[in-house]
Amino acid sequence: MKRREIWGVALLLAAAVITGGSLGLHMADRAAADQDLFLYIGVRASNVVYGLMILASFVAAAGLIFLVPSLIGRIPKRGLRRSVGWATGLAAAAALPFFAVLLIFASIGGIGTSDIVKVEGGDGESVLLVQDGFDGDTVDIYTQHDDLHYRWARRAGELGGWPRVKD
Repeated sequence: MKRREIWGVALLLAAAVITGGSLGLHMADRAAADQDLFLYIGVRASNVVYGLMILASFVAAAGLIFLVPSLIGRIPKRGLRRSVGWATGLAAAAALPFFAVLLIFASIGGIGTSDIVKVEGGDGESVLLVQDGFDGDTVDIYTQHDDLHYRWARRAGELGGWPRVKD
C-alpha cells in the first residue's frame, strides 16, 4: 500500500468514528427530548452534533481525495482507467451541490438559533435562559434536572426583546 492509500483509509476511518460519536450524541439528545429534557453540555448538544457532522464531512472528503486517485491509478488498462477517472470526476461534480447544501444547513445548526445563558444560584442550582435567535421575543426558563439535563419550567415573556438576555 502506498502512503496516500494509508492516509485515505485512516481519514475515512476517522470520519466513521466521528460520525458514530455524532450519532450517539444525537440519540442521547433525542432521548432527553422525549422525556421533555434539554441536554446541555456547555453548549446545546444539537449544536455539537452539527459541528461533528461538518467535521466528519471534511475528513471524509480529504480521505477520498487521498484514496480514490491512487485506486484509479491501479487499473491496468488505460481506456478503462480514463473512463473510471472521468466518471468519478463527474460523480464528484454532481455531489458537490448536495455537499454545499449539507454544509449550509449544518453550519446554521452548528451556530445555533438561540442565545443560552446559564445562571448559577448561591445554593449551586443553575438555570438556563434560552432566548430565540430570530427576534428575541421568546425566552424559556429551564431548571436543573441533573448534571447535564434541564427541565422546562416556564416561558418568561417579560425577559424577551431588546436588550438580549446575554447582554
